[in-house]
Amino acid sequence: MADLKGKYPNGLAAAMHRKGIGPTALARLVGETSKQNIVRYRDQERKLPIELAERLAAFLDCTREELFFPRESGAKKSRLKKPREPITEIPLIDYVTAGKLRSPMSQLDPSEWPLFAFADLGPGEWFALRVEDKGDGDSMDRISPPRSVIAVNRDDRELIDGKCYIFSIAGETTYKMWQDGDPAYLAPYSTNPIHKPIFVKRRRDFEVIGRVKRTVLDL
Repeated sequence: MADLKGKYPNGLAAAMHRKGIGPTALARLVGETSKQNIVRYRDQERKLPIELAERLAAFLDCTREELFFPRESGAKKSRLKKPREPITEIPLIDYVTAGKLRSPMSQLDPSEWPLFAFADLGPGEWFALRVEDKGDGDSMDRISPPRSVIAVNRDDRELIDGKCYIFSIAGETTYKMWQDGDPAYLAPYSTNPIHKPIFVKRRRDFEVIGRVKRTVLDL
């Protein structure tokens, strides 16, 4: 059987890459198609139907037109270039303790905040924090060891079970994982058993500063 890859050029592979989604998850979201079909459309082995392109565009945060583009001129098959991941520079504004609550300490003018570059963060109001390396700063060391830099989205404050956030309680901050329940609590994620959860009875007893999406550590 002839290799049909590239026979029906489209922008699906680039859109899936930008969104960070694979064929299995995309097929489940869109419905009425299979992972195998998504792979064939992505690899340009089949012509992408207009009706399906409209549904795909809604889940890939793009337009239907972006999923269609003409062939390149010449005899060679068009090749899809891997899109560059967008780079976002965000300010490193402070340290945050991953253990006990602590008041923010930054006294620097915003113009003096160093910038950290992160790839493919997505939309949001971003800032960076460095995890404290003294005292009990190891309470999140399974994912963010001391001295890690974490990227925080101030626009993402919806609490999701098992996700990590910067919290403020009575004006003091901490980095923890949210655990829903009755009662709910802010959970450490540490190799050190000394760290204990912080239980919260009412939503108004604490503030969500933002969700932690990325953590990096120089070796």
